[in-house]
Amino acid sequence: MHIGLDDTDSPYGLCTTYTGSILLLELLRRRIPLVDYPYLVRLNPNVPFKTRGNGAVSLHFRCEDGAVDEIEEVVEGVLEAYSEKHAKTDPTAVIVRGPVKELRTVYRRALTELLTPSYVENLLRKLDARVIGGHKARGVVGAAASVGAYKLEVYTYELLLYTTPGTPKPVDNMEDDVIELDRLLRPLTFANIDYASSRVLATPRGPDPVIAGIRSANPIILSSIARRLAEKWKAAFSVVFKTNQATGCHLSRVKNIGELRPYDSTVVRGRVVGPPTVLKGGHVILKLVDATGEVACAIYSETGLQKIAKLLRDGDSIEVGGGVQPRSHGITLNAEYLRILETPPLVKLENPRCPRCGRRLKSSGKGKGFKCEVCGFKTHSSGKIEVKIPRFLDPGLYLQRPLAYRHLSPPAEVLGTTPLPAPPIPELVVWPHPA
Repeated sequence: MHIGLDDTDSPYGLCTTYTGSILLLELLRRRIPLVDYPYLVRLNPNVPFKTRGNGAVSLHFRCEDGAVDEIEEVVEGVLEAYSEKHAKTDPTAVIVRGPVKELRTVYRRALTELLTPSYVENLLRKLDARVIGGHKARGVVGAAASVGAYKLEVYTYELLLYTTPGTPKPVDNMEDDVIELDRLLRPLTFANIDYASSRVLATPRGPDPVIAGIRSANPIILSSIARRLAEKWKAAFSVVFKTNQATGCHLSRVKNIGELRPYDSTVVRGRVVGPPTVLKGGHVILKLVDATGEVACAIYSETGLQKIAKLLRDGDSIEVGGGVQPRSHGITLNAEYLRILETPPLVKLENPRCPRCGRRLKSSGKGKGFKCEVCGFKTHSSGKIEVKIPRFLDPGLYLQRPLAYRHLSPPAEVLGTTPLPAPPIPELVVWPHPA
């Protein structure tokens, strides 16, 4: 049995991962066995009506036929009790029994584009899935996509520690604790701190019940620190999620410029036309073209990539991964990373040098050749010579600074690593383990 949850939070509180964690605890208390870790599934970060991080949750259990009705009642009760009552919120649960390969397409498309709920609802009907809530037909997309993520092929893990909703989060020495933890475990844990801005990233400041989220490619490390951190920060409980965070999976699809649509998360390859335009605040706009069209690429100063963008010149070949946003003048591709493919040397024309003394010759006038003002050498050659200017920009991948990371952005520490597969032993997933 697969249970997907989405849209139980609002700008004023709660969190879909918290609702999913409460449901996980309730099912574990009923001795229903896990077949995988709980999933925290991040979807297209450019969707305009997301609440915060556009994350959904799915749980995957082995279920006997006689327990189906009981589990559905538990899901219904948890969804009602732990969802925000807000105009933007559309609490939704999707329950699917058996294989979920048909929902794989929903997951992949929900990573990169804006999906219509009707498309997803029709597919769920064919699967005889149970949909609970979803009255505004919005949460159903995320809930179904989180189920379709099973089994995640590319993933990391995150330890989330929760306080009870409505109680204040601990703040004393938390940042010092995270810095100490990062120095001890980095790069085994990652994206905890942006040292350039001296900002701790692992402790959300919103009204949700999440005290902290520690990320790693190794779930055993997270399980081993869960109890100590929970006791130190007075957390009600903690859960280790398997997640597609830090994988860059939303930027896996390459599109031609002419195929771009609003709210796509995509990759574009093309040629820079003209010099970069620097705006107030240090933001940079590039004009990028391919055989199908032209698009403006915005590189915001918060990403740190504007320093690279300023060095680009007409004719450079680049790859840009990012989100497509509609603007009054058309669409803009907001860059999340830059890959410099080719930077041809710049060329300038100069007067030739004197073959006698090596000084630069001076023009004698249009069509009259050159002469040396030092030694008197003259030549009737009227041609200037091309001189190649070395570039200060090497081809390669350039990532945004940690402060600008989206949940799906891959930090440098993660590139090339292989996450540790681990069995979903409840004692490793939840602390304290439910009796």
